[in-house]
Amino acid sequence: MLAAVLREFGRPLSLEDVPTPPGSVKVGATGLCHGDVHVLTGQWSWDIQTRLPLVLGHEISVVDERGNAFLVYNARGCGTCKECRSGVPQFCERVEVLGIHRNGGFAERIDVSGFPLVPVRGSPLEVAPLADAGVTAVSSVEGITEGSRVAVLGTGAVALFSIQLLRNINSEVWVVGRNSLKLKKAKELGADEVVFTKGEYSTDLSSSVGTRKFDFIIDYVGSDLTLKELPWLLRRTGELRVVGEFGGELTIPGQLLVLRGLRVKGILYGTLSNLKEVVELFEKGKLRTLTVPYPLEEVNQAIMDLMEGRIAGRAVIYPPTSSLS
Repeated sequence: MLAAVLREFGRPLSLEDVPTPPGSVKVGATGLCHGDVHVLTGQWSWDIQTRLPLVLGHEISVVDERGNAFLVYNARGCGTCKECRSGVPQFCERVEVLGIHRNGGFAERIDVSGFPLVPVRGSPLEVAPLADAGVTAVSSVEGITEGSRVAVLGTGAVALFSIQLLRNINSEVWVVGRNSLKLKKAKELGADEVVFTKGEYSTDLSSSVGTRKFDFIIDYVGSDLTLKELPWLLRRTGELRVVGEFGGELTIPGQLLVLRGLRVKGILYGTLSNLKEVVELFEKGKLRTLTVPYPLEEVNQAIMDLMEGRIAGRAVIYPPTSSLS
């Protein structure tokens, strides 16, 4: 079968004919996530043990023999630790993630034994982003209620999902980003205000919003450029949620944290229940997945387009054997 294989960190994926895994199922399509780029470039090697060669791709839809589509919940834990018993296997010390710890979806077939599958009505190409970007977005806005004032930093696929989710519950949504094409898409999806920045996210947001502060700030970038001074923009008892993993460091004065009762929360993926929830929302027509399709043979072009900010939505890779219907 054809697969895109990572053989050396920092190098393009290699398109190869590799053995078909026993007991495998047909890949419908696989979303391209910034996490794939982090793995490809070796940026996570200090914390995640990734053995090469490896087939990347963790945002996966698969298809059974009758053409039915399923989404793969991509985190499998030990099943016995506190995190697994609490339904958050992504935090298990022995977690396995498809496309990171074992071969993923940038291939024609994949072994998903032991990973939960959730049925979904829709084409494999259209629904694939729900499996990771959608799950993470649902997890990142969990507990935010109607009327909350929310700042969204970043305009990637997860952020674009979250804007739709927040507008579904009538939150006030401000979006800050550096890509005018993606900011336009955010506005189309219902953002109340968009703020263009050249890099000073908190400063430019503060100058645009005035003295009013936010109930929640969700950082989908997680760099030094986004995290800098963000806590100052939270109202009393406000919460900063960090989703992006671009290597930033967060500094909060202790007095500010205590006197305002601020909260800080890290968001990593989501639960199986989050996946079922996002599928339900999609099937009710409350979410658009904004897929940008690429054939498997063009996966390296898709990676380049993602890194250079040319994709407003989610790049989705489909194998030659996939049906786009």
